[in-house]
Amino acid sequence: MRKHVVLAVTMAMAGVLATSAPALSAARPASAAGPSPAEKARLEKMRKAADDLDEGADPAAYRKAWEAVLAYGETLYPAGHPELAWLEGELVTADYLQGDVTGALARAERLGARLEAGGPEYRDRRMELANAQVVILMTLSDHDRARKLAAQVLEWRIARSEGKPSSNVAAAYSNYANAEFEFGNFDKAIELVRKANAEDRRHETIPVNAAPRFANLPVFLLQSGRLEEAIEEARATQATLEGFMPKGHPYLATNLNTLARILLTLGRPAEAETVSRKAVDIAVARFGQSQQAVSYMVTVAQALIAQGKTDEAIATARQAADILTKGIGPDAQRTLMARESYADAIAASGDREQAIAILREVNATRDRKLPPFHRDRITGRDQLAIFSFEQGDMAAAKTAQTEAQALRRSTFPAEDIANLTGEARLGAIEVHGGDKAGGLKRVEAAAALLDERLARLRAAGTRRSGLELEIRAAYGWALDAAVTAGDEALAFRLAQRMMESSAGRAVQEEEARSVAGDPQLAELIRERQDAAIELEALLDRQLRLAGRGADAATIEAVAGQRKAAAVRLEQRTAALAARAPQLVAPAGSEPLTLESVREALRSDEALLIAGVSESRTTLFAITRDRVSMAMSPATAQQIATLVTRLRTGISPQAAAGAGRSFALRAASPTRAAISDDRTATGFDFDASARLHDILFPEAIRSTIANRSRLLVAANASLTTLPLAVLAPQRSDPTLRNAHWLIRDHVLVTLPSIASVTSARSTGTGRKVHSFFAVGAPELAPAGTAMAFRSADMARQVRDLPALPATEPELRTVGRALAAPEQSILTGSRATEQAIRTADLTRTNVLAFATHGLMAGDLDGLDEPALVMTPGGSDDGLLTASEIMRLRLAADWVILSACNTAAGGSGDDSGLAGIARAFLYAGGRNLLASHWAVRDDAAAYLSVGTVRKYGRGEDPARALREAMLRMIDKRPFEGAEQPVNWAPFVFVGR
Repeated sequence: MRKHVVLAVTMAMAGVLATSAPALSAARPASAAGPSPAEKARLEKMRKAADDLDEGADPAAYRKAWEAVLAYGETLYPAGHPELAWLEGELVTADYLQGDVTGALARAERLGARLEAGGPEYRDRRMELANAQVVILMTLSDHDRARKLAAQVLEWRIARSEGKPSSNVAAAYSNYANAEFEFGNFDKAIELVRKANAEDRRHETIPVNAAPRFANLPVFLLQSGRLEEAIEEARATQATLEGFMPKGHPYLATNLNTLARILLTLGRPAEAETVSRKAVDIAVARFGQSQQAVSYMVTVAQALIAQGKTDEAIATARQAADILTKGIGPDAQRTLMARESYADAIAASGDREQAIAILREVNATRDRKLPPFHRDRITGRDQLAIFSFEQGDMAAAKTAQTEAQALRRSTFPAEDIANLTGEARLGAIEVHGGDKAGGLKRVEAAAALLDERLARLRAAGTRRSGLELEIRAAYGWALDAAVTAGDEALAFRLAQRMMESSAGRAVQEEEARSVAGDPQLAELIRERQDAAIELEALLDRQLRLAGRGADAATIEAVAGQRKAAAVRLEQRTAALAARAPQLVAPAGSEPLTLESVREALRSDEALLIAGVSESRTTLFAITRDRVSMAMSPATAQQIATLVTRLRTGISPQAAAGAGRSFALRAASPTRAAISDDRTATGFDFDASARLHDILFPEAIRSTIANRSRLLVAANASLTTLPLAVLAPQRSDPTLRNAHWLIRDHVLVTLPSIASVTSARSTGTGRKVHSFFAVGAPELAPAGTAMAFRSADMARQVRDLPALPATEPELRTVGRALAAPEQSILTGSRATEQAIRTADLTRTNVLAFATHGLMAGDLDGLDEPALVMTPGGSDDGLLTASEIMRLRLAADWVILSACNTAAGGSGDDSGLAGIARAFLYAGGRNLLASHWAVRDDAAAYLSVGTVRKYGRGEDPARALREAMLRMIDKRPFEGAEQPVNWAPFVFVGR
């Protein structure tokens, strides 16, 4: 999906004139019979009062005040006098802010002609008005004219400032930057807006009307693909704005909208929706349904599309387009962006024919108004190619993508990520259109350059870079081409590139330490990895804090921590490079071959790979003697919609707007509520069957049919769902007659495809010599215990309800394992300090039975955490970043808590939070949960699994048998419901 960016220039008019008007007493009268000194003094007093108003906060009051000034001026000067033109010029600002942009331009041009006719003495005032015209021209997409006029205004402003701090100079820099940005000159725009910010900071107190200028920098960085810089600048901008602006000021909405765009880029649409709606609310409260508020509605629509909420997205985008068409005209850039979002929403609903028609109209308008290399002309053709591709019209898709690539080649280098993505997409289109050889040649050339870019990012220690996200999307198109052409080897290599995840990287990093040989070298590697992870976590925390409006001191403290972390990463990288330069790039950089995977599989095993991309879903089924490859037309968005439906049906506590796409939270239900009809009838059998059909077509089913153990490597939203709940279509499905996937296979979730060749479990239990367990933290009185191990948005750790069943659960697990060395810490002993000081490198099995929290479950909690007993300097939250600092060598980590397989704060894919942290710290296999777990269900599944593990059975098989006993024997009320038997997955390698 394209990244739409709403520029801060929607508010940049505010203050362009009001803060720069010279005192009228200095103006030359039209004749000797001009106003008397007393009249001039009164006019000046009225002008100053109007000038002191905050036009951005209340444009209606601003208009009223200047209309009064103008009315009095008309009693002093004859009609058509240049002084009246100057006074009326302030109404241009009011017109613009209240949505009448075309009226603002007409008024500005009319008044500009009067000032020009007034002679040299009115030249300064004419240029003041010209500055306003620059913003209006950009709003109406007349960018070339805006650029030329902006350059003239800047030159004049600098000369007039005489080297003193000047908001007028800052405004001129900013307007020129906006004009260059819209013209496609990103680097120049960034340079100019930095100069604008520097000029504003020269003032003892930053002026209020500087807010849009500060907000533009993160927008420019984001659109330029510099995601990390955009996050940092957005964080800094929010802190700056909150430092000199009142709470709820409409200028704050501009930066919130930018934060929402960043969240969308990071693949966190639910959070983006929350933040963008906040921006809309702030703008509407002051401006009503003005172009400012409506521009932010476009971001809301994109967030809705990304979540599969197509009906709401269509209504939102259509409303925005209609309002903007009426207010600023059908050809204005913001109107075109709204119409583009409307086309996206319609396409997402399945009506691609209408979407293509709208997009063609938008592209035609842009072709008339924009230079050939402008990004919107290029990305508009990209999107037309995608729509046509999805429609099956490969001729139209090829034409559109070829045109986009031709425009790119005139401006961008060959290794530009957008260019490589376009090449990969064009290759896929060519293969689908019948040119297999030509398409594959193009794809392989693009993939080679993508590999080089990815290698450079890895060598630099970069994690979750905006460029990395774009690179993986490009691999998706290349994979589509390879699968369609039937090239299994190429497709398998590309699938690994596209599907790499943070959990998979955690495993690779742990293995890099394990094979280092030298303990000192292993520690150097660990220190460098820790520094990179710390930097990533702090970057994400900055984004989250800014989005929710944290105080400036908190944000600045995190900024300081991040700067220190960046220095540490540089130092650790230099130290490792000096000792072993060949180890700077992470292990596992080279993809596996099909042959190596087949050799690693046992005779009873099959590997299922489900690679979800923007265009298709690619499937591999691999056994020792067979490889099957298939493709489903299901896109990432369609898969995500089905997953959301299924998860919502499984867990009735998954309320809309829970704050993230797939990480669902409990709403403190009673046990009776869990077994009522609402839960049983809520399961979405249709979504389950559709996902089953997508992932298990005949070619895949026949390959895995006789393999009892199914290893699963998936990506995107599929990682947030236990595949055990999938079942084929039935005419009369019920929870009792559904043929769940778990009935056919022992299921093992792999952190990555590469995990299949690691030293994996032998499929049998191992002798346990040491067991360490923590649980039943000392919290609220037992009488307040709730049925689920999740936070229910409690505001203090101590307020979380106790979990009385967890202590006997852990002691039962301990007896089942019969380890000679056992340490079970509960109540007041279940502390962070106890975990930090324990020697966990001797522990075979590590278990936690407590509350599992997600980012945002508690005030100030910015990452997933397990709840411990608070006390002393410990807050009672063992966070993911703290878990990563542990030193483990556990064969198995049992996480009997809620949401431990859910996403992390910076990555909402499955296994990216608590699970990833334990994998990184050294846990080899995990038992982790996908949603809120009932106390009795958690105890039944964990104890039943461990008991058989202690007797030498494969833990994954033991988990399956415990699940089937719950379904078939129903040991407690509601046991047969997926919410109770299916939350846990075995994560193995």
